Amino acid sequence: MLNTQFLYTLLVNPKLGLTLSLHEWQNVIFVLREAKLLGSLYHTAKQASCYDDYPDYAQKHLFSAQIYAQRQAQQITFESLEIRALLEQVGVTAVFLKGAGYTLRNSLNGRGRVCSDIDILVTKENLPKAERHLKSNRWQSEQLNDYDEKYYRQWAHEIPPLFQINRATVLDMHHNVYLPISGRSPDIDLFLDSRDKTESGCFVLNPRLSLLHSIIHLFTNEDSSSWMRDLFDIYLLAKEFNDDNLWEDIIELGNKTNFQFEVYCCLKALEYYSLMTLDRTSKKFIEGFEVTKRQSWILENAILPAFCPEHSLLMTNKISRAKNLAYLRGHWIKMPLGVLIKHFTFKSFFAVRDQIVGKHHFDPKLPDNPNW
Repeated sequence: MLNTQFLYTLLVNPKLGLTLSLHEWQNVIFVLREAKLLGSLYHTAKQASCYDDYPDYAQKHLFSAQIYAQRQAQQITFESLEIRALLEQVGVTAVFLKGAGYTLRNSLNGRGRVCSDIDILVTKENLPKAERHLKSNRWQSEQLNDYDEKYYRQWAHEIPPLFQINRATVLDMHHNVYLPISGRSPDIDLFLDSRDKTESGCFVLNPRLSLLHSIIHLFTNEDSSSWMRDLFDIYLLAKEFNDDNLWEDIIELGNKTNFQFEVYCCLKALEYYSLMTLDRTSKKFIEGFEVTKRQSWILENAILPAFCPEHSLLMTNKISRAKNLAYLRGHWIKMPLGVLIKHFTFKSFFAVRDQIVGKHHFDPKLPDNPNW
C-alpha cells in the first residue's frame, strides 16, 4: 500500500524497490518527485548497491532527478561563494542554513536534495548594511505593501526575500531562527558562535545546531508541503553525526532554547515512521516530558498525518484536515492572539482586494519617460 510509512521505509531500505511492479514504481516516482525526494532515493539505492537492479524505467527517473539535483548543488555553491564574497566586502560573516548548508558541507542529506532558495544567518546589527550592499550589487526585493514590509521588518526573523536580477536566485537573509514577535526567538549568538568553516570557505552551523535548527524549522512551520523531505533531512543528519551523546545534546539544546516540545515531536515522528530506534536518553525524555492534552491531540491529529506528500495519490480528507490544522497551528504559535487576528484580517483583505482589482494594481508606476 502506497503511503507515507511505505515511502520512508523505501528510502531507508531501498532494496524494497526490487519487489515493486512497474505500476507501483510509477506511483512511487510520482509521489517522491512531489516530495522532492527522488534524487535522495537515487543516492540511498546506490549506497545499498541495488540501483543497478531496479527496472530501467525507475533508473532513468532516479538518474534524471540526481542530475537535476547535482546541477542545483553547483548553482548553490556558486551563488554561496558570490554572497560570501560580497558580504565580506562590508565585514559581514554569513552562516549558510538548511539546504545551502547541507550542500556546502556535503552532508548525506545534501546529496540528491533540491531546494527553492538560499538561507543565510547574520547578526541583526549587520542586517542593514548587508542588505544595502547586496541591493547595490544586483540583488533586489519585490515591491511589498506597507503591511508586509512591517511584518518582515518588525515581527519576522528575516527581511523580505531578495532575488538576483540576472539569475533569479532567491536569498532569505535571517537575523534569527524564529520570529521575535512569538516571544520564543532564541539567543542567536548560540547559533552564530557554533559554526564550522567548509572547504569552500563558507560557514555553516555545526552538526548539532544544524540538527536543532532543522527541528525548529520543521515543527514550527505552517507549510507542511515539504515536511516529508525535512524529516528525512533530520534522519540523515542524525545518522551521519550520531554518537553516544547526540540526542542528549539535542535535548539539552532544546531545553536551552525553549524548543523542548519541537524536539519531543521530532523524536515521536522519527519513531512513528520507523526511521529511528530511540536510544535510552530519547526514551527517557519522551516518557518524562509533560505533554498537555491539547499538545497530544495536535501531535496525533495534525502533525503526524501532515507529513504526507501533497499528491493526489495519497491525499485524503483526513490528511487534508490534518494539513489545515498544521497550517493553523503554525500561525497560532507565531504571534500573540491579538496580533494574529490583526494579521489574518489584513491578509484576508489584501487577498480579496487583489482578486478584484489585480495583484499589481497598487504597485508604484514608472514615469512615462524614465531617464535610464
